[in-house]
Amino acid sequence: MRLFRPLPIAWRMLIDKPSRFVLSGLAVAFSVVIMFMELGFFNGSNDSAANLPPHFACDLILSHREKNHLKTGEEFPLAWILLARDAPGVAATVPLYTGADYWWNPQDGSRNRVYILGIDPADPMFAPAVVAAHRADLQLPGTVIYDRLSRHELGDVTVGTATTLGALGVTVVGLFELGPNFAYEGHLLTSAANFHLITGQPAEIVDLGLIRVQPGADVAAVRAALIKKLPPTALLLTPEEIRQREVAYTTQHSPAGIVFGLGLIVGFAIGVIICYQILFNEVNDNLPQFATLKAMGHSPRFISGIVIHEAMLMAVIGFIPGAVLGQGIYYLLESTTQIRMFLTPARLLLIFVLTSGMCLIAGRLAIRKVHTTDPAELF
Repeated sequence: MRLFRPLPIAWRMLIDKPSRFVLSGLAVAFSVVIMFMELGFFNGSNDSAANLPPHFACDLILSHREKNHLKTGEEFPLAWILLARDAPGVAATVPLYTGADYWWNPQDGSRNRVYILGIDPADPMFAPAVVAAHRADLQLPGTVIYDRLSRHELGDVTVGTATTLGALGVTVVGLFELGPNFAYEGHLLTSAANFHLITGQPAEIVDLGLIRVQPGADVAAVRAALIKKLPPTALLLTPEEIRQREVAYTTQHSPAGIVFGLGLIVGFAIGVIICYQILFNEVNDNLPQFATLKAMGHSPRFISGIVIHEAMLMAVIGFIPGAVLGQGIYYLLESTTQIRMFLTPARLLLIFVLTSGMCLIAGRLAIRKVHTTDPAELF
């Protein structure tokens, strides 16, 4: 194909000096690793901030309109839950209480903030399989289910561990998996009754309402009926809409999301500069060869194709070791921060697209040096 005709020449120019070839690949890989790290932190902050919605086992979530994300904002009266319970198409509604308090490390006595969810053990609509396995235990005073993915600062916690949460002595009766975020070291599940004992929050003040519609009912129609029945300050979202809102809030308003997003842009810019310097040197060292190709009558498009192919070859050569190193750094960061960084195929593809983009931009900049060269001046 005509498109790939410059490829053999581009490859030979790149490998003409093996030491430079290796250093060029490592330089591009360095930029790739920077982007992997920033994207990992960016997605880690987003994923950890939105780790609650996948555990909701309900159709709609009721909250105050001013509650701009799950872990802060306005509460609402329990009366809203009772109003929603009588709406057409609603099968069940339960309150979910949320709040934070200090967890005392059972080994060294240090304390750290944890996020507590107070559920109805009979029908939690949150992590129902986990709650069902410990329903009887959660009926007892001072019992909690501990997030096994919590940070190590909370101590070595297993079933049967006894410690203090807030001002209340608690015992761990089960484990589940959720993971920490940048605000809290871990999470706990407990009954609504225990939640009120721990935090002192009255039962009449609710953070979220979980709503399950009747089998076969249209969720959109039920939501429309609920909106007419509830006060105008009520907000109804599906679990997926909640997840998207959490990610958007973290990306746009959280310092962590903004910093890591900017870091990804800076990493891309650094990569463009590095690639441009490499390609500029490649072009500058091979100016006689480019001049010869011009003198032989090759078109400007063919000459440009050589530089562009060099850029794409650099992208592939640098991406492969960069991806391997990036995966290793992900494992290291996960073990250090306990923030989970999922390297999905889509995110891997994004980094490759960014790597290709930075090399192509650098290639386009380096092409100008080739086209401004007069063959007569080089011989």
